[in-house]
Amino acid sequence: MALIPDAPRAVVDVAGDADAVAAHVQPHPDAAPDHRGITTLADATVRGLTGGTVTVRVRGSDHFRYAAIVVQGGRTRFLPLAPREDVFAVELAVEAGEVIHLTVVAGASEGAMSRLEADVDSGGMGMGGGPESAAEPPPPPAMHEVPEFAPDEEFAPDGEFEGGGIGGRGVGSRSPGLAPPPDLLPAPSAPPAPAPPAMAPPPGRTVSGGGTAPAGSLDGAEPVPAFVDAEVPAQVVEGVAFDAVVRLSLTELAPTRGTSRKKATARFDPSRDIEVGVQLRGFAFADGTPAVVTTTLPSSADEPRRLVFRLVPEEPGRGHITVTFTQPPGVTPLAVLAVSAAILPADEAPDDPAPDPRLVESSVAVPPREIADLPTIAVDETISRGRSELAITAKIGRTVKRHVVRLDDKPAYVEGVYAELARIRREFVAEAEDDPDEAAETVRREVRSLGARIAEELLGDEINELLWRKRRRLSQVVLQTSGELDIPWEIVHLVPVGTQRPDPDRYFLGDLGLMRWMYGTPRPTVVPVDAGRVLAIAPEYVNPDYRLPRAGEEVSALGTLLATAPRSASDPAQLREAITGGFDLLHFAGHGRWRDAAPLGQEIAFATWSEDDDGSGAYTDSDARRDLPEPDDVQAAASAPFVFLSACDVGRLRSGATGLGGFAEAFLRGGVGVFIGCSWAVRDDVTAAFVRTFYEQTLREHATLGEAVLAARRAAREAGDLTSLAFTVFADPRARLEPR
Repeated sequence: MALIPDAPRAVVDVAGDADAVAAHVQPHPDAAPDHRGITTLADATVRGLTGGTVTVRVRGSDHFRYAAIVVQGGRTRFLPLAPREDVFAVELAVEAGEVIHLTVVAGASEGAMSRLEADVDSGGMGMGGGPESAAEPPPPPAMHEVPEFAPDEEFAPDGEFEGGGIGGRGVGSRSPGLAPPPDLLPAPSAPPAPAPPAMAPPPGRTVSGGGTAPAGSLDGAEPVPAFVDAEVPAQVVEGVAFDAVVRLSLTELAPTRGTSRKKATARFDPSRDIEVGVQLRGFAFADGTPAVVTTTLPSSADEPRRLVFRLVPEEPGRGHITVTFTQPPGVTPLAVLAVSAAILPADEAPDDPAPDPRLVESSVAVPPREIADLPTIAVDETISRGRSELAITAKIGRTVKRHVVRLDDKPAYVEGVYAELARIRREFVAEAEDDPDEAAETVRREVRSLGARIAEELLGDEINELLWRKRRRLSQVVLQTSGELDIPWEIVHLVPVGTQRPDPDRYFLGDLGLMRWMYGTPRPTVVPVDAGRVLAIAPEYVNPDYRLPRAGEEVSALGTLLATAPRSASDPAQLREAITGGFDLLHFAGHGRWRDAAPLGQEIAFATWSEDDDGSGAYTDSDARRDLPEPDDVQAAASAPFVFLSACDVGRLRSGATGLGGFAEAFLRGGVGVFIGCSWAVRDDVTAAFVRTFYEQTLREHATLGEAVLAARRAAREAGDLTSLAFTVFADPRARLEPR
């Protein structure tokens, strides 16, 4: 039986020039040593005001060794404190606006401290990776930071990962000139310090929201159920700050009068921190309010966590807030809450508060291990004050990297990318008549160059380095997002960084099995398909210039595989009737476009459609939003159906502040479990090959959607143009269509 030494008695001080550095210290006066003799003395948060030096001092016994575990700039370091007269001390440099978290510990022996240092260097101390340490983990990282894990660490439970114009399906399309990319500004290395918690924390390691972090092993403890909710005023006023409140409790929470509220139940590991992230559209964070707060489960049923995010409405309309709950090193949310509020003009007062009927209760399961362990790229977008901020996280095994980038004019950036794609396709069509092989090689080279440019501009060196290093083992990449649907992630091409060597092979994310998932939408693994509830439409266009000779093949192939001719719809009214009546599978093979005249949005064209259509010949994303269940009713839906819009420009939406748009968002928010669309103009014959291969794989070969999409991309890629990467797929890669 090992002898555990007495706990050291020490005074910890963290201080610097009062005008340059601000520090907050939370001592642990009653902390006990762990089995190796490591004691946590205090936690501290340091913020640089104008920048300077902060000194960590410990006044204690010479019989102990002292050190600081520092989380700074996304890196975790072990810094021994050196003896100086009657104290032990170490200095840290702090930049203006930078936030540093540190934990001060004492060790009973040099050997204990050496083992602890090794744990920290390998990602231990509760930071993921490396041997388990029973010592308290360091404080949570600042917003947009993540601890560094062992650079070459792999983890897999069953072994290592293996690896529009005529002739197209767009109508009335105009190709804007390539807009110069806006300035891409990396976000600050750390955010302002978070606001103090609403509750006074009990003794112990303080975390945002108050409370004491429980100790736990690296593998975690048995998950326990908890209740989470988010509340905002039902109405807010342009420019007037308000509080969005997020709560986490071990017991049911009562609603607050006059608020829009969403709630859920989920299961959390009580031994690990919980990251609560907020993404905004139509709102801005008030100064000093972080986008990510780290907390823990409450220690008792009587002490719920209450996190307050101070927000400012931007312009009249409707603002949207997405709240995610994750537990690092995992990046897939354990719960997602989406709330919204009406934003009134500055000169209009809100109505008297009244109970808001929009309340959704959902049960969110822990992500399946086979999904959580897949290579994952999370893209959380906040649109504020006309700027888009993308917080991008890449996780492969237990290695996690993050990067934040701001786009001052994201619509111009995205339109520039699609204009470049349109140019490449036009040149391919012109050159293919003379030399198809040379044209195909040219298009592959140019798309690869464009995809590499996007990777360099958006992903950052650390994520690019990780993806390139693991490129030969990447398969079934999952891209999860709070609502970023307009960047063509499928064409993003992996790039080497620094001393990494180039590779002549192609590594497009689409060819690596990229599948998308939008937070808060269904993600079924089984999609039942009753042949009597299948709707397949291939309009026979009145205008001969719009006719698509191969579109009918998609419908006939589907009917052959189902052994039953599917229902159809000849106009938008019949489609509306079919959608409101319920369906299992909807397939549309025809023209689509972005409508630039009022009403703005996306539309798919029926047989009578013309350039000056009055609305009777097209079905729009606004129509879909009206005909599908309200988002609050989605949880009660009997099934999560499948939608495939085989038409140009309907697989993405355009950036906006207070509103979302596009078919992808409308169908997914309306309860659809699988959505496939095309992000740009696609070729009729190549699209038919993609569709035919996809349905043969899913309905005849019983392949998963992930397997079927890869097979369909290969079939389309043989034609040499861009169509193989044009399809965006929102689905669980394990999902299967189940004919009935």
